Amino acid sequence: MSKNIKKLTAREKAILAGLYLSKFDVEGLKFLGFENFTEAFNIIGLALAIKPASIKNYRDEFDPFFPNLRKGRHKREIRQYCKNIYDVFHTLNLIDFSLLLKKIFMKTMI
Repeated sequence: MSKNIKKLTAREKAILAGLYLSKFDVEGLKFLGFENFTEAFNIIGLALAIKPASIKNYRDEFDPFFPNLRKGRHKREIRQYCKNIYDVFHTLNLIDFSLLLKKIFMKTMI
């Protein structure tokens, strides 16, 4: 990871959460201990002081890149600021990505 997570903005952290939820889908939800996407959007949004709908929208932004059942934002190109996060973090595996998100949420909630 070339970008230090301490330097990520709140928006970039929200985009990162959306990338994670799109890439790992239900498996990612369970790994983080969420029952469903609504719970994940609400808790992550609260932790980051971001609207839960924004977390969902960022997940939808990445859906065309991953083999899940959602179409997401498939009718337009990905926004550059989302692509920047994708380019840096999309290769993380489930465990490393989950640990990264947990680190972000824990620091935010303290």
